[in-house]
Amino acid sequence: MPHVDFTVRSAAIAREFADGRQVAVDDREVVANAIAMHHTPGVEVEDGAEAYLLSAGAAVDVFGHRSNEVPDPVRASVVRDYPRLGFKREFAGLVRAEAKQVPRGRMWYLNRFAVSDVTIRLAPFRG
Repeated sequence: MPHVDFTVRSAAIAREFADGRQVAVDDREVVANAIAMHHTPGVEVEDGAEAYLLSAGAAVDVFGHRSNEVPDPVRASVVRDYPRLGFKREFAGLVRAEAKQVPRGRMWYLNRFAVSDVTIRLAPFRG
């Protein structure tokens, strides 16, 4: 599905994966919707706990958004156990590539108005 937003492509893949494992339709849709929404600004708990948590988790991981609310020992253990290994550089490149591949897609808008190499580099995590 070239020229289709990566969140929509990813949701379709997750739906197919779950379907092949006899996951209940409602559960499949919860997962697919959470994936499709996770880069949509303003996802709230009312949009579904899974969508909210995936969106919030991605915001912590990419930008460090609200990372100050994660206890220091937890944050330190996660970064120690799952080293970032150049994540910022790699992710910034993926943002640019997605924005170019899908003009007017969510990543294009986010890249243009909010998500840039600078905002990713300013995240409080090394790597």
